Amino acid sequence: MENKNKMPAKASENKTESDNKQKSFFGSFRKVSVTAGLTIGIILFSSIALFTAMAVMAHNGVLRASREEYEALRERGRSVNETELENAGFGAGQWSAFDLEMRDINPDYVFWIRIDGTGISYPVVRGDDNEKYLSTSFSGESNPVGALFMDFRNELTSPHILIYGHNLQEGGMFTDLRRFLNEEFLENNRYITLMVYGEEVTFEIFTARLSDIEDPAYDIALGTPRLFSRFANRIGAPLRATQIITLSTCTRGGSDDERLIVQGYRVW
Repeated sequence: MENKNKMPAKASENKTESDNKQKSFFGSFRKVSVTAGLTIGIILFSSIALFTAMAVMAHNGVLRASREEYEALRERGRSVNETELENAGFGAGQWSAFDLEMRDINPDYVFWIRIDGTGISYPVVRGDDNEKYLSTSFSGESNPVGALFMDFRNELTSPHILIYGHNLQEGGMFTDLRRFLNEEFLENNRYITLMVYGEEVTFEIFTARLSDIEDPAYDIALGTPRLFSRFANRIGAPLRATQIITLSTCTRGGSDDERLIVQGYRVW
């Protein structure tokens, strides 16, 4: 019996040839697609790598500029001689020659700070708020390293002086404060020195701790002796403390609210 479903040989051959052409087309298309995908991937990877390299170079350039700026200022600080320290008295309002030189660079300058056993030796400024010097250097340049700055609500004669600074992976600013979390280091390096109005004023460190933005260390509304006494008691300051300094920086790896706090009391 004749098989009516049997496809004619010629038609079968034509279909096979068509299938082969289709397979060849899609095979070529896949090869082109893979090649194009690889090319695009390489271009994207190269672009990202180039962008990253440029960003790193720019960041390093900013850090280098900051280091050079503050090193030049430190050199000036090291060159101060005794004739310039006219001991006008802390809080007397009489600027020394060195103070005037720093204020000529930046009118927001208030004093110079040095801390035993660390690389911390910087000018301290006070702005109109607590935002400006997070990303502005002492010379007034835009720089993520910023500057060390006193809380804008403080005065030099305030019973509690609060100073902020960045904690940087590359070092500098308040990065070295983390050393004081080591009890042995703290025991051997206890003094913070401020140079202002021609006088060196010393604070002895009594605590270093990790805390957060709710810590009582951030309380500066201490307008009466009773409020100051209560504040000093809460932070564990010695009974003889009459003026306290707090140094505050963020932590790397902790929460956004975590802070490293170092505090000292004035040694008369």
